[in-house]
Amino acid sequence: MDMSDRETTAPASIEAAFDAWEGALAGLELQASQVLRATKQLRRAAREGALANAPAAQTALRDHVAKLNNTLAHDVETPAIDLDAAFRDGSFLAELAAAAAEANVTLVQRDGRITAFPVELRLDARAQGVRVGRALDKGVRPSALARRLKALGRASGRFNARAFLDRLLRAYQILARDWKAGEGPLISLAALHDVLTLLPAAAADYPMGAFLIDLLRLDREPDARSGRGHRFELGGSTGTKGEHRLTVFDEAGAQHDYFAIRFIPDPPHA
Repeated sequence: MDMSDRETTAPASIEAAFDAWEGALAGLELQASQVLRATKQLRRAAREGALANAPAAQTALRDHVAKLNNTLAHDVETPAIDLDAAFRDGSFLAELAAAAAEANVTLVQRDGRITAFPVELRLDARAQGVRVGRALDKGVRPSALARRLKALGRASGRFNARAFLDRLLRAYQILARDWKAGEGPLISLAALHDVLTLLPAAAADYPMGAFLIDLLRLDREPDARSGRGHRFELGGSTGTKGEHRLTVFDEAGAQHDYFAIRFIPDPPHA
């Protein structure tokens, strides 16, 4: 098969290319199993000294080895997928979105961001993979990646609101230096994240995407308290000076905007 034949018969999609490759490898696996079975038969003849059985076993083994070599020569080439081009022209994301929908995973593409709750995705052509949160996933078959995203969503239910509030409160007290008692001032959540990730290692370990997911989960627990009994209020708007909107998309693709937070001792006079 020459290159022109390959181009005219190339699969129409990344998923189809991997499907065809998997099918070819299944054929290879079958041929390899037949070689192994014929080898075992010949070995049994040697172990038992069954000379009469040896010629047929040898013939079968040679035949299966020939078929295996033929399969290796023609049917198991890695598919010629231009992943960089697929990332750039949007075809990869289109396939991933379709596969995600099939797996009941909502893939949101908005404002230059790609999210599949609870993670943010980044296409990394240089590494030939997709960054899922902080991890590089080199498995780019859309259906397989969609299944892994679904599993991540199922495993993301655990959240310790008190521990998160304690962490926020420590950063909040650094920025609200004059706050002594009563209702605290509204402090930008973006600024709090900056404080939480001052060290380079901290920024890598706690990216903005993970912070936003924690904010969404906190928002769902309005009665949560810090370890010292502080209540919290999420507030602010784009019109409030010094605040920056932080946007996160939930499991259904709905948008949630966060700006600032204040802490309030409970009881308020504490």
